[in-house]
Amino acid sequence: MAETCVDIINVKASAANVDLFVDGMGSGTTGVTTSGADTTTYLAKTIAVPADSTLVVSNTPIYLMEGDILKGGASASGDLDLFISFEVLNDA
Repeated sequence: MAETCVDIINVKASAANVDLFVDGMGSGTTGVTTSGADTTTYLAKTIAVPADSTLVVSNTPIYLMEGDILKGGASASGDLDLFISFEVLNDA
C-alpha cells in the first residue's frame, strides 16, 4: 500500500483540461469495495488548469493498493506535468 499526494502543473501559457484516475482498483478485503477488479475511479475529470498554474488534486493521502494504477491525460492543447509524492507502507 502507498500513501500518495498529487499536484498537476500547467507549464504552458494556455489553459488545459486534465483527467486523473485510478484503474484496476481491487475489491473485497484486499482493496476498495467496487463493482469489479477493472473499475476506474476518477480523482479529477475534465478539470481546467489555468495557464502557468498548479492544481492540487489531493493534499490528503490517497491509499493505493498493489495493482492499482494511477493514470491521466491532458487535453490536446495541454502540456501538464504531474507531481506525485508517495510513501510505501509495508506491514510485512
